Amino acid sequence: MPLWSAGGVDKTKKVYELIYDDVQVLKKQVQDLATRAQKNAEDIQLVKDQLKELGDVVRRSQTDQLGLREDLRSVPQQYQALAGKIEQLSLDVARLAESFAALRPGAPPAAGAEAKPTEKGRDEPKLPEKKPEDKPQATLLPSNVSPQDVYNMAYNDYLKGNFDLAVEGFRMYKDQFSDSPLADNALYWIGECYYSQRKFEDAIDMFNELILSYPQGDKIAAAFLKKGMSFAETGRKEEAMAAYKLLITKFPVEEETRIAQQKIKELAEK
Repeated sequence: MPLWSAGGVDKTKKVYELIYDDVQVLKKQVQDLATRAQKNAEDIQLVKDQLKELGDVVRRSQTDQLGLREDLRSVPQQYQALAGKIEQLSLDVARLAESFAALRPGAPPAAGAEAKPTEKGRDEPKLPEKKPEDKPQATLLPSNVSPQDVYNMAYNDYLKGNFDLAVEGFRMYKDQFSDSPLADNALYWIGECYYSQRKFEDAIDMFNELILSYPQGDKIAAAFLKKGMSFAETGRKEEAMAAYKLLITKFPVEEETRIAQQKIKELAEK
């Protein structure tokens, strides 16, 4: 074979070897790209799955919130019913306490009850009798009536919608037993009677008297709420807002505060 021919073959062989090496490098790069693409596809699918789960969580949350809003709408009515039951239970407990106290040997007679004549023939003071020109009494009061009986009769009249009679009974209780633990409650229920009769100015006056006379009473938050509602009923929007905001500031965790916040929102939208 000629010398030039052998040299040409060697050069051609080297060229093919270089091309082969380049092809191998390209194959490896393509394989790496395919591996990365597969990994990216898996990551994308994982993100899609996570987004789907997140969407499901959001939808469930929206459904739960909708159900919660529906439940919250029924809270005021449930609260009012519960408040009435608690009030009635308080009356029953107080009455039982009086009964047990009266059963103890040597126990003094209940306040407002008729005492047996003393050795000098004197009786304990009785409740004042109504004059003929006065309004009808809630119930004809016997001479041995107790403070709890007066309160119970007035509260029963309120529950029955006999608001004038209830006001009279609660006033009698407040006047005769101003130091009683339920004296502030009597003022509150007088205000509730006026509110139910749409005598909003009288209701406001009564709630103000309760707030000023019994600042530590358990009906103060409810009094602020009903005072604001009375202002709103008479069109006094700014005064209603002030009463609601004062309630929220003084009693942030009470149920009345949640109702006041809703009332403020309603007034702001008008």
